[in-house]
Formats: sequence, structure tokens, C-alpha cells
Amino acid sequence: MTIRIGINGVGRIGRNLWRLVHAGAPDIEIVAVNDTAGAAVIARLLRADSIRGRFPARIDQARGAIVVDGVRVPLSHQPTPDRIDWASHRVDLVIESTGQFTRAPAARGHLLGGAPRVVISTASPDADVSLMMGINEHEYEPVRHSIVSNSCCTTYCAATMLRTLHHAYGVVSGSLTAAYSAGSRPGPLLDDDFPDLRMARANAISIVPASLPGVRHALDRIMPELAGRIAATALRVPVRAASAADLVLRLARPVSVAEVNATLEAAATSLLKGYLEVSHEPLVSSDVLGASSSCVVDTGLTCVMGDLVRVVGWYDNEWGYSHRLVDLVRFLASRAG
Repeated sequence: MTIRIGINGVGRIGRNLWRLVHAGAPDIEIVAVNDTAGAAVIARLLRADSIRGRFPARIDQARGAIVVDGVRVPLSHQPTPDRIDWASHRVDLVIESTGQFTRAPAARGHLLGGAPRVVISTASPDADVSLMMGINEHEYEPVRHSIVSNSCCTTYCAATMLRTLHHAYGVVSGSLTAAYSAGSRPGPLLDDDFPDLRMARANAISIVPASLPGVRHALDRIMPELAGRIAATALRVPVRAASAADLVLRLARPVSVAEVNATLEAAATSLLKGYLEVSHEPLVSSDVLGASSSCVVDTGLTCVMGDLVRVVGWYDNEWGYSHRLVDLVRFLASRAG
């Protein structure tokens, strides 16, 4: 049976998700979208993407709709979730991808509009549950969990490595540094007004240090056994897409480089297949553009000094993350019967 979804927020993640559903998910149908932008803007940005290229279908606009290969997808322009009429479209769940309604009380507005379930496409501090495919999806309870956070792309990359090494050796403590591709907050080209004075600087011409409280809290929710043991920060770097997660961990016992890489490779071919990859090539960020996995371990960068280990994973930010949204949608639908 087809899974009927709605999307609130046709931004980077919303458009990537639309591409994936159209090109390779015949079991999922986007039946309605909501965005405060006009139809002409949405159609143009969906049609041609500066990183992903042309959409693999014809995109047109019509009154109150985006038309994809002749199929009309209703478009509304409500400013808040509680004003969107999802019931008339008979959605099975809604993807909340505006980046604005990440707290549970705000996201719960979609339920008032007739959505049975909401997936927040980023880390949320108070969603009913935070799930990561391959890590803790078994914690999902359909009766109790109506607001689900799919965590975030950086947490996915770090957690796949962290979970594997913790289960194999035990993690005592650690630090995550993410080299994160340039974002739009407050703007990549010009200095602008922003509470964090580092983030107020132009990201296209500077490496900008940034805190990652959302990632740290998301890791605590996903892996509570390590809560409070992992610090996190980021360096926003001037590249168009693709990022890296650099983990330095103190383990419960000494290990070797070969042992660590073999452990990660075993996980990539078993429990975390599709989510975690291992590469023995000397990678740079552009090499992982288009990667569907959440983490590509660069084995050439693994370092060990006794019980101190450093591992680096690459990831194509929203692209790999959008694949996990597709996986989560299918998982939630299967559990809902």
C-alpha cells in the first residue's frame, strides 16, 4: 500500500526528499506540500538545483499546486502547522522540514490539522522520541510516539561510528569536531546581524567556529548510555556541500589502527549496512557528493595512541540525511500496519 506523506517546508531537505521519492520510492507518494514561498519560487528551485542538477521530471506550476510529470501536488501557504488542512489529503504522516517548528508543542499543530504522525527533520529536544535508523529505531512505540525526531545529519554520521566503537571496546569519553559545509545562517557571502558573533561573519570566505548543542543533545537522546561524555563543536567551511565528522575517543582499552578499521568495516557490512560505509581511498569532500550513506569512514585518517583513537567520517549533509528520512517513513509505516 502506498504511504501518503505531506511536507511542510520545501527547502533543502524538502526538495531532496521530493527527488528521492520521485526517482526511487514508488511506495511513497507526496500528496500535499505547504510552504510560505510562492509556487513560482518552489517550482524553479525544485526544477534546477545548484548542487543536485535538474530534477528527473518535468516541473510546472498551477493555481494552488506544483505539477510533477503531469501529476498535481496541492500547495498551501499556511504560516503555522496548526492551520494546515492535512486531513483533506488523507496523509499518513507529515515531514516537518521548515527548521522552524522543531519543538514538540509547535510540531504537534500538524496533528490538529489531521496528520496522524509528524517526523521532524532535525534534532528536537522534546519530541516524543528521537530515532536513528540502524541505531535505536527499536524504541519506537506507535501508541506513545506521535512526534518523532529523525535527529540530524551530523549526529547520524557521528553515531554510526560511535555506536560501533562503543559496542566493541567501550567509550569512556570523546570529542566531536564537525567540518560543516557553508550554510545560509546568517549568510555565506556577507557579514550580517546574528546573536553569535562568529556566525555573523561571511562563511564563504572564512572558517567559522560554531557550537553544536543540538548535536550533543541529540547524541544524549539517541545513546543515553554515553550522555554527558561527548563534547561537540563545528567549523563551518566554505565548500558547497559535504562535511566531515572527526571523532576523538578514549576507549576502555588500548586498540590498534587495524583493529578499529576492521571493526568499522564489519559493522558496515552487517548491522549498519547502507548507513555506514568504509573507504580505503584518500578522500576529499567532493568525493562523497551524492553518497546515500550517513557516514563514509576514511580509514587512512584513523589514528591510535593506546586507548585514544581518532576516526573521521565523511557525509553529504542533507542528501544522505534525506535517504534516512525515506528509510524512517517506511519503518514508521510498517509499524503502523
